[in-house]
Amino acid sequence: MGLFSYYEEDSFLHRLNPSIKLLVIFLAVIILTLAPDPYTPGLFLLLTLLALWVVGRVPMRVILRSTWPLVLLTIPFFIFNTLYFDLGKVVQPHIWFHLGPWTVARESAIVGLALSLRILAFIACSLFFVTTTSPTDFALSLIQQAHVPYRFGYAILVAYRFIPLWTEELATIQAAHKVRGVGEHSGWRGMLQQFRRYAIPLLANAIRKSERVAIAMDSKAFGVTSQRTYYRELHICRRDYVFLAITLLTLLAIFYFLGNY
Repeated sequence: MGLFSYYEEDSFLHRLNPSIKLLVIFLAVIILTLAPDPYTPGLFLLLTLLALWVVGRVPMRVILRSTWPLVLLTIPFFIFNTLYFDLGKVVQPHIWFHLGPWTVARESAIVGLALSLRILAFIACSLFFVTTTSPTDFALSLIQQAHVPYRFGYAILVAYRFIPLWTEELATIQAAHKVRGVGEHSGWRGMLQQFRRYAIPLLANAIRKSERVAIAMDSKAFGVTSQRTYYRELHICRRDYVFLAITLLTLLAIFYFLGNY
């Protein structure tokens, strides 16, 4: 299983309707965007990962493998906002120390931490949805519940499935280069050479696969009729409404009690 890939399991989260999960994530993103403090996204991040582990039955090793590289990306945001926050907006800043031309205060550190945790919470939302949602169910739900035209739903499904295929293609190309004795070089020049060696065959394979999908769709007269039937239909059940209500109440409670802490 690659980073941010579907983890097949029979759990409560996996059985939820994808449109309901997408709606929950949309509401969570809105509430997290409005929360200026670090406590709200921090608690939400913890609860999301805990729910994914306990309720979704996704192993902790899979969660950590998908999140720890992205945690490193939030460090520059924390440092930049801590060093360049305008302390003139604060009446009485609690200054910790001076670092050259920069002044580090408690208020600037809180702003940097809040932004970093908010980004991590957004990442956790994406991980929550991707690992517990089958791509096929996602496309069917968009068509049947969200009433997205099935031509766009199928296009989303194809794009959804192409991402792990590109990861596998990249691994195959890297293995083929190693077999032929093409080593990897360090430094910027080596990185540019590797990018050129990998990008061209990846692009060629992507074009080839896209042409095959287009030919298959044309041969089956895909998109001729405005309506179509489905082998399997998804429905919004009582558990979906219960999940939506509990999640929304939890989000509002976190925002209300911690937003002004």
